[in-house]
Amino acid sequence: MPRCVKRTTLVLEDACIDGVRRIAHREGRQLSEVVNELLAEGLRQRRARRRPPLELPRFAMGRPRVNLGDRNALESLMDS
Repeated sequence: MPRCVKRTTLVLEDACIDGVRRIAHREGRQLSEVVNELLAEGLRQRRARRRPPLELPRFAMGRPRVNLGDRNALESLMDS
């Protein structure tokens, strides 16, 4: 039994609500139980399908020609 129960109104397509009603009737369960179960299952599947983060290519650029922590050296390199 859920701990926190919230009431809401949903606008469902006829085919969806008919399918849920058939499941509820066939299994002898309440409509809200079936809807909760189907929503939870759909959310689990969606989380499982998440794509991994985009991996950007990496390139070896060699060693820096200047100490990046030396502000004066960077400025003189940019001026030349």
